[in-house]
Amino acid sequence: MHFSPLLVFTYNKPITNKTMRKLRLFVAAFALIGVATSCGGNSEKTKKTEESKVDAIEISVDSLLHDASALEGKVVRFTAKVDHTCMHGGKRLTVFGQVEGKTLKIDGTDSSPAFVTSLMGKKVDITGVVRKVPGSEVADCESEEGNEIPVFAHIIECIDYSVVE
Repeated sequence: MHFSPLLVFTYNKPITNKTMRKLRLFVAAFALIGVATSCGGNSEKTKKTEESKVDAIEISVDSLLHDASALEGKVVRFTAKVDHTCMHGGKRLTVFGQVEGKTLKIDGTDSSPAFVTSLMGKKVDITGVVRKVPGSEVADCESEEGNEIPVFAHIIECIDYSVVE
């Protein structure tokens, strides 16, 4: 016996008012379910918008490089120039300020946009949380051999960023 995909919609009895009422009820219930599930997505957008309007401490990247421990656990906002973008998934940036040889790692999160390689050399505004991590977590692909890995370091967990230039 061969079953056609249209067999589900085949109805061999005459269409009565009772059948039409059931059909309308089915369509209305299906539409109501569709509306209920689509409205759930709007609250997620609202939540993300509210999260991006977080109160942050405005600070210079040089101040962070000098003493990030004073702001540990706090949300900060600063502008810095991108030195390196990790090509292994776009989850880390290295930025610098005016102090030569000092850099700061910016780690991406699931809620932040991925870092693209075209950011290298550009100025970015970054909003994120200052975190203290083991020094081994900041050693990465561009680390040079012979450089001593610190016991701990401070990174910024990125909440959001935007390109300035």
